[in-house]
Amino acid sequence: GMNLILATIAAILIGSAVALLHGAQPTGVAGFVFANLVNFLLVNVFLAIFNLLPMPPFDGGHVVEGILPRPLAAQWAKIGRFGFLLLLFVLVVLPMIAPRADVVGRLVGPPADAVIGLFLKLAQAIG
Repeated sequence: GMNLILATIAAILIGSAVALLHGAQPTGVAGFVFANLVNFLLVNVFLAIFNLLPMPPFDGGHVVEGILPRPLAAQWAKIGRFGFLLLLFVLVVLPMIAPRADVVGRLVGPPADAVIGLFLKLAQAIG
């Protein structure tokens, strides 16, 4: 949730900057700040979506654990001990073995792009 709040703040600041500059391309320090506001928005949206992946140690893994029946939730919690290794396998090794299994590109990218579009519409409405 915090990542989405930060992305909202970034969108508001981007929209305000566009309004203050009357749509002109920012240069110098203003350009640097503007570019980093956009990056801040992109990173926070990506992290919000990425964190919802249903695997330990992410929040999505805790959501899965919370909706499973108790015996299955206990088994799921045991996977958490291997969370870092699972993370490395899914994010690094699996895409190398099977490029179509790119979790970030296939599962995180499209929803992140859609949410980024919504935040940019918010910025545009302000600016």
